Amino acid sequence: MEIDQSSAQPQEHFYASKRSAINLTRLGLWGGVAIAVAVPAATSKGGFSWFVALFMLVFTGLMDWFLRKQMHSGKVFATVDASGIASPAFGGKSKRYEWKDVSEVALTKVQNAPMLQLVLKSSAGRLDKRNFWTGNNTARPMLNLSALDQTAQENLFRAIQEHVHSGGFGDTPPKLENQLTQEKEFQNRLKSFAPIPWLTYGLIAINAGVWLASLMYGAGIAASPSDLLLRWGGNAASEVQRGEWWRMVSAMFLHSGLMHVALNMLGLYSVGITVERIYGHRLFALIYLGSGLFGSALSLHFSAQKAVSVGASGAVFGVAGALLVAMLQHRNQLPKTLGKQTLGSAAFFIFYSLGQGFSKPGIDNAAHVGGLLAGCLLAYILPERFDLEKYVRNYTSRALTGLLIAVSATAGLVSIAPAAQVDQRGGLFFADGMRTMNDALQAMKREAEQVKAGKISERESDERSRTVFAPMMRDVVTALSKAQLPSSDPLQPVLSDAKRMSELLVESFAMESVVQEGSNKPVPVDPQRSAEIEKEILEVFKHFEMVSTDLKISKKH
Repeated sequence: MEIDQSSAQPQEHFYASKRSAINLTRLGLWGGVAIAVAVPAATSKGGFSWFVALFMLVFTGLMDWFLRKQMHSGKVFATVDASGIASPAFGGKSKRYEWKDVSEVALTKVQNAPMLQLVLKSSAGRLDKRNFWTGNNTARPMLNLSALDQTAQENLFRAIQEHVHSGGFGDTPPKLENQLTQEKEFQNRLKSFAPIPWLTYGLIAINAGVWLASLMYGAGIAASPSDLLLRWGGNAASEVQRGEWWRMVSAMFLHSGLMHVALNMLGLYSVGITVERIYGHRLFALIYLGSGLFGSALSLHFSAQKAVSVGASGAVFGVAGALLVAMLQHRNQLPKTLGKQTLGSAAFFIFYSLGQGFSKPGIDNAAHVGGLLAGCLLAYILPERFDLEKYVRNYTSRALTGLLIAVSATAGLVSIAPAAQVDQRGGLFFADGMRTMNDALQAMKREAEQVKAGKISERESDERSRTVFAPMMRDVVTALSKAQLPSSDPLQPVLSDAKRMSELLVESFAMESVVQEGSNKPVPVDPQRSAEIEKEILEVFKHFEMVSTDLKISKKH
């Protein structure tokens, strides 16, 4: 800010700030493109496209030029004096407005951007209507203040107040309203309720920590196998109906990949802090867990019928719903900018995410809808801290009511869930059996190579077939006998072949051998049966390979 006393009337000049939203956006753009170019360039092996990198740099350069143009760097961004305000950043042709023509001045937000909004008097002769092509309303000129930091915005409004009040405009000076200050004061009040929203931070840390731990036990960065998620506590109707209700809680802290956990935690961070401050730590925990549980319960009727469901999204949807209800219930008591902005952001997040869930496969939208409904209901019941006296008076009774409803509704929804369409534990036994079988076959292959190289004698290998490989294959038979797949599952032929092959291998390995006189080579005690087993194993193995190949081809197409 700069004051010019040399002119006929004192003027205050305002310049673009280094800590403005536009400058932060510029830094974010260049930081993002640097990561987007550097990471693929460092990790790709000859497949990096420098053309794409050049395009990204050029596009970012153009965006940076456009943003710097909005700042009017090196030039006066706004000038305020006793008669009016001028700025090259005003939308429309007029760049200066006289206070005598202004009926209202408001410091507000429009689409989350700080704006100085003027309302001109009808005597100014401008039509109060927005232009269809430009979006400008000449009767309501607006000045985007994103080039100024918060202190400069407040100083600009203060300067306007001083000049308007000392301008001698009679009984009708412009009406002044600083909505940004109202929002700031309200946010400070909210922050005083819970200076550190430790529960939101703690939940984010737990979810991230569980995902990192799962990476150490076979989970993938992009996606994780369903059998691992099931072992770690994923939600599945078949297992919950066996009495493992705890899965509906543990599934809320499991995620299938990096993007899954990152998006959920970003959503929790954006809405959780405000909701925790509005309702307090304990009621926030009730909303989070109650929403997540109800989402898991509703999932038992849909996605968890056939698949393993994981993720905190049901709980996050519940928190977003609670924020929506709180803002709607108290919209008349909230600052205009905060109410509109929060309602718009929460509504956009909810409807966009639900739309994505309905349009894309593999997303458990039942958990989203269940969490949203539970969060909205709990928020309607529980007291908020907007009125502290009422909050303290109603806290215990409403908290107990909310807890009772959350528990009973979840239990009721679980009790009426239809029988699971897929036995996930049976599928887990199938995966375990196939893995054990593969380990056994690989061990057999290595031993055959050692016999061929003379490191192990044929008699030693024969003895090991009964003491080592026969028990190993019995474990395979046991696991595969528990495996259950739907009749329509394309892996059903693979399971049948694997069962028969493992049974034949057990019989072959367990068969006693004899050493004929004059020979050091062991032979089966029943050569005829041994030959039959070997022949059938080859036939089953050929069919097994054919089915596996067909499955791989179908997956590619």
